[in-house]
Formats: sequence, C-alpha cells, structure tokens
Amino acid sequence: MARYYFQIVERNAVLDDLEGAELLSLQDAKREAERAIREIAAEHLQTESKLELTSIQIRDETGEILASVTYDEAMEDILP
Repeated sequence: MARYYFQIVERNAVLDDLEGAELLSLQDAKREAERAIREIAAEHLQTESKLELTSIQIRDETGEILASVTYDEAMEDILP
C-alpha cells in the first residue's frame, strides 16, 4: 500500500492534506478524490454556500503530483 495525499484546490486557496490515506493504487486514490469532491459539493448544497472547489490533486509522500481530479470529472457520471 502507498500513502496518497489529497490537496484541495479552490479558486483562491489550496488546502493541504497533512494526514493522507493508505490505498492500494493510484486508481483507488482517484476514486477517493471523486468521492470527496461529491461529498464536499453535497455539503455546500445543504448549507447553500458557494462552492469554490475546482479540483483535488493527488500527491505522493515526496509531494509530487501524481494525478488531479477536477470537479467536472467527478460529476460527469451524475450530472446531465
């Protein structure tokens, strides 16, 4: 298992993930990022607050960006 870090990218800010998560593969990390984006969007809908999230960058332990999942990519299967 590898540790992946999920950096939340908003329009005017970047939120670092200091804890990360141990997952089996980068594909699992991408699925986790998609789930997180959907969860964040749902929270914003419930509170009727503006969503600033644009993507989640997936990084390894050295800080290298391995992949990025955008809001649009995470929502393409559930929004028309």
